[in-house]
Amino acid sequence: MELTVPGGDLNKIKTAINYGADAVYCGYKLFGLRATANNLDKDELLQAIAYAHSHKVKLYLTLNAYMRNADYPALREFLLWLKNTGIDAVIVSDPGVFNLVQELTAIPIHISTQANVCSVAAAMFWHQQGAKRIVAAREMSFVELLELKNALPDLEIECFIHGAMCVAYSGRCLLSAYLNQRSANSGACTQVCRWNWALTEESRPGEFLPIEEDQYGSYILSSKDLCLLDKISLFARHGIDAGKIEGRMKSEYYVAQLTRIYRSALDISPEDKAAFKFLYNELEKVSHRPYWQGFYGFPDADAGIVEKSDKKAYYTNCEYCGKIIAHENDELVVDTVAKISVADTIEIIFAQFKNDIRIQVSKIYDEENNEVPCTKPNARFRIPFKTANLTGGLIRKCLD
Repeated sequence: MELTVPGGDLNKIKTAINYGADAVYCGYKLFGLRATANNLDKDELLQAIAYAHSHKVKLYLTLNAYMRNADYPALREFLLWLKNTGIDAVIVSDPGVFNLVQELTAIPIHISTQANVCSVAAAMFWHQQGAKRIVAAREMSFVELLELKNALPDLEIECFIHGAMCVAYSGRCLLSAYLNQRSANSGACTQVCRWNWALTEESRPGEFLPIEEDQYGSYILSSKDLCLLDKISLFARHGIDAGKIEGRMKSEYYVAQLTRIYRSALDISPEDKAAFKFLYNELEKVSHRPYWQGFYGFPDADAGIVEKSDKKAYYTNCEYCGKIIAHENDELVVDTVAKISVADTIEIIFAQFKNDIRIQVSKIYDEENNEVPCTKPNARFRIPFKTANLTGGLIRKCLD
């Protein structure tokens, strides 16, 4: 089964590839459903395609926004450029976009989860039009996926295996457009469902009734996070072609950590309980809401390694702190995104778990070579450490 990983920008695309992705999906500056992501321009897209292909990895481009009339001239111009780039596929949801891609290019087309393919009949329609792959609606059960695959063996089936879930039907939501005039279906979702909502009763105007959850408030529309770590061998065994990780808006660390976890899960025996327990412990080192198994309807959904949790908000037992950009003169040169203090225990991670190292910070120097007690976010610092070259390693701080 192909492991398909998000790439929110050129750097994250390279990280996904380096950490074990089989395919990466990304967005252009226009036409996608993550308009606020740091999407690629044409030059970056060419670099991404070249880097992916040099590592025998596929690159897919999201063109899955629902287009207005005014969007089509720019889309036509872009497709005329895109057709000669070597992109492996485009992901679309709008039938108008589908037709234009077929008219102007020979690029393979994947049907986005936003198209709400929930049945064999719907998948057959798109297959007859020429679609190569269906990204199944997140509402589909595992049994329905198998029915689809058995009915249409020549159609590739991709499904989500990890990440945030939208409360709306296949992500087609109007809340953001209604409240903020920014349409989720045009790539500008403001994640209104994550707001702190309360109930009101019509005879008590102005009186808000909170639904208590924890000290962070109540998030009654915010779903749990999907996690199918112990099920992906089942998907692969039954011929599901690709498993997709959500997260083009997430950090480089998220991309690296989730890619290497699921890469390992695909490469080990499903009977290796100790290995899966280790991988689940690693999942706790990524910021997440409580994990669940979505709408797949496994009969043993509550019997796997995933532990029941009373956590309601985002949780992690590690914090991503930065990246080692050089290792020179027995010092780690670190670009930081979060605070690291002297005496903190940090872990430096790589594509292979066996290469991870854990150290305690003894000293920190700023760019003027002053010894300082801690780093600051979005700055460069040096940490003395004598070992093999650790350039490229990602740093996380242990919180437990």
